[in-house]
Amino acid sequence: MDIISLLNNWQNNCPDSEKKLKTIVYQHLKEVCRTHLSNCKKQTDATFVINNLPTTTCLLHQSLIELIPPSYSVEHKTQFNRYLSLFIRNLLIDEVRKIKANKRTPVTYSDESFNEASPEHYLALDSALKLLEKQHPNKADIFSQHYFLGLGPKQLAEQLNISKATVYRELDAAKAFIRVNI
Repeated sequence: MDIISLLNNWQNNCPDSEKKLKTIVYQHLKEVCRTHLSNCKKQTDATFVINNLPTTTCLLHQSLIELIPPSYSVEHKTQFNRYLSLFIRNLLIDEVRKIKANKRTPVTYSDESFNEASPEHYLALDSALKLLEKQHPNKADIFSQHYFLGLGPKQLAEQLNISKATVYRELDAAKAFIRVNI
């Protein structure tokens, strides 16, 4: 059964579709999070976020339990991916804010020692993304699906019906915009 049919059946309160959809989303999100954490571990030895965020499984379980059928229909996989990337982004930002609120920081962390993995960096990224969404929604969309869902340029090009070269240009422009606005 394709994802759109599952979503439509879920919206009509079909319990089997709900279970299948949650399983598909769960497996996909878990793989995306595993990939991101693996990449982070390769790039930074022991960072604030890796050491302090709850486990991927814990985050996914909490989120999937709270999923409710949407009151709108999702017609295209593209739209579903947009919602999913926003879901992951908001989930990560919420967790960073919880950490900040609880003041669970490593002994070596201080406000003066801003590093790439500090909570402020992720909040600044979110702020820059909001600005990018207002000024260049297409660039923000491509960046979000690439960064938060792990979609590659080829997948994005096919999904958005644009060339791979356009995807690369949009990603480069989005990254440059975010770097300037962080």
